[in-house]
Amino acid sequence: MKRSAEIITFREAIKGMKKLNREIRYKSIFEARRFSSGLIAFRPGSDLDPKEIKHSKKDVLCQVLKGSGRLRVNGRRIALKPGTLCHIPKGTPHDFAAGKKGDLVLFYSLIKTG
Repeated sequence: MKRSAEIITFREAIKGMKKLNREIRYKSIFEARRFSSGLIAFRPGSDLDPKEIKHSKKDVLCQVLKGSGRLRVNGRRIALKPGTLCHIPKGTPHDFAAGKKGDLVLFYSLIKTG
């Protein structure tokens, strides 16, 4: 089955984001058996859940599109700003948090490996 191209603007994707909880909104853009991608936004706030997550069967590849914040991975806190690219191997606990000045927005891809 031949697929056609799918085009969405950043503005459309941001408006169409679904609320996951008080801190996180997301918009799935593409889903396939071994791959998914979309946008995820984190709201600033010191009282929000700092729980680390891990994807047991998928690598995470993401790019910061808007805002600033941090990634916590392997005991390190890594500053994030627009243009930063991150690769998080499957099974690696991690979490993201927005800075104090606004939302942190990432384009992400989850890639099933092995």
